Amino acid sequence: MMIPPDPKKPQPHRGTGSTTSSASKHPIIATPPRVALRAKHETSTSNEAASTKPSQSKSKPTKSNTNTAISGTRDPEDGEDDPAAKAKEAQDEAEDAKDAKAQITALQNELSIMESEFSHELGTLSQKLTNAHESTQFWASKHSLLNQNFLKSDTEVRVLRGDIEVSNGKVEGLVADRERWRAACEGVLGERDGLLREKREKEEVLRGEGEGEHVRGLKSWVSRGGRGGDEQVSDEVFGEGMGRLGNGLQNWVIVHFRRVRVDAEKANDETRELLLRLIPTYESLAATSKIHFIQSLVSRLLVESIFRAYFVGVSKEQAEELHKVEKYLSDFGPVESINTWRSTTLAILRKDACQKLQTETTAIVESIVHQINSIMTSISDVQASETRDQALRALINSSIELSRLLRVQKAVFTITMPSLEGHQRTMFDKESMEDIGGEDEDTLSDRELRCVTFPGIVKAGDENGERGYLRNVVAKIRVLCAPD
Repeated sequence: MMIPPDPKKPQPHRGTGSTTSSASKHPIIATPPRVALRAKHETSTSNEAASTKPSQSKSKPTKSNTNTAISGTRDPEDGEDDPAAKAKEAQDEAEDAKDAKAQITALQNELSIMESEFSHELGTLSQKLTNAHESTQFWASKHSLLNQNFLKSDTEVRVLRGDIEVSNGKVEGLVADRERWRAACEGVLGERDGLLREKREKEEVLRGEGEGEHVRGLKSWVSRGGRGGDEQVSDEVFGEGMGRLGNGLQNWVIVHFRRVRVDAEKANDETRELLLRLIPTYESLAATSKIHFIQSLVSRLLVESIFRAYFVGVSKEQAEELHKVEKYLSDFGPVESINTWRSTTLAILRKDACQKLQTETTAIVESIVHQINSIMTSISDVQASETRDQALRALINSSIELSRLLRVQKAVFTITMPSLEGHQRTMFDKESMEDIGGEDEDTLSDRELRCVTFPGIVKAGDENGERGYLRNVVAKIRVLCAPD
C-alpha cells in the first residue's frame, strides 16, 4: 500500500537539473550588455547542461516509482534518507553556489571595469566641459571687447559725420566767398585791361606821332640836303641824317620786338641760308642779344637792297647800262669829270623820282618788308602788325632818300658795314667805329667785335669830286664789342 507524502514536509528535490536549469534561466543578477557577447558561450553551455539534467531527473523518479511499485512494501521514508540522493543534492547545490559565485565575481569585475571606464569618461567630459567653459568665457570676452570697439567706432563715426557736416558747411561758405572774390577780381581785371588798352592806344598814338615826327625830320633834312647836282651837301648833314636813321631803326626794334621771344632753331632751311649769308654769327647773337640781332638784320638788308644799289628806283637792267657807261667814260677822262657826269645824270633822275620811279621804289620797299616779316615769323612768336609795317616802310623810304642824295654828290660816298665771320676776329677801330655799349673807347682798342648794328659812311674826295685820295669818316659804324 502506498502512503502519500506529507504535504507539510519538505519535498525532496527531484534532481539538480531543474535547479540548475532554473538558475540558468533566471540568474540572480542580470548580465550587463557589455559581457553579453563574452558570456554567450558560457550561457549556451549552461543551458545545454540544464536541459540534460531534467531528463535524468525525470528518469530517476520513474525508476524509483517502478521500484516502489515493484516492491510495494518499501518505506516511503527511504527516498529522503538515501545518502546518494543527499550527496547528489548537495553536489548540485554546491555547483549552483559555485556558478552564482562565478557570476557574481564576473559581474563585480565588469562593474569595476565599468566604474573605471565611467570615471575615465567622466574625467574626459569634465575636462571638455572645463575647456568649453573656458572657450565660452574667452569668446564672451572677445564679444564684449568687439562690442566695445564697435560702440567706440560707431561713436567716432557719428562724431566724424558731424565734423564732415560742419566742414561741408565751411567749404560751401568758402566756395561762396571764392565766387564773390572771383567776380570782384574779374571786375578789377576788366578795369585793368581797359586801362591797359587805353594806355596802349595812347602809346600807339604817341609812337605814331613820334615816328611821324621822326620821318618828317628826315624829310626836312633831305629837302635841305640839296636840290640837284649843282648844290653839294656838307658831311655834317650826312652824318646827322645817318644818325637819325640809326636812332629811328633802334627805336622801331625796341618798340615792336622788346617782348618777342626769338629762337633761331625754329628757322626753316631757306631762312637759315639767308641768315647765314646776312649774319654768319646769327645763332649765338639771337640767343643772347635779340635787339642787336634784329638791328643788324634790318641794317644788312638796307645796305644790300638800298645803299649798294646804283640808284634806287632804276631797274636792274638800266642800272647796269648806266654803270657800263660810267666805266666806259672813265677811260676817256679824269675821275673828276666822271664824278661830275654821274652827279649830273643821277640828279636828273632824282628830280622826278617820286613820279617816274615810284613803281620800282614801292616794289623794293615791299620786298624788304616781306623779307623782314618772313624771317621774324620763322624764328619768333611775333604777330603781324600793320602799325609796325607802316613804321618800317617810313624808315625804308628815308633810307632810299638818303641813298639817292649820297649818289648825286660829286664826292664818292661808300656805306660800310663789315661782316663778322665766325672763324675770323674783327677788332674794334675807334677811327671808324663807335661802341653802343657805352664803354670808354680807350679801353676798346684790343677788343673783338660781337656784332655790327648799323653801317657807317666813308667819303672819298672833296665836294668837287677831286682829290680822290682823301678819306673822311662821315658817320661811324655802330658796333657792340665782346665782353673783356
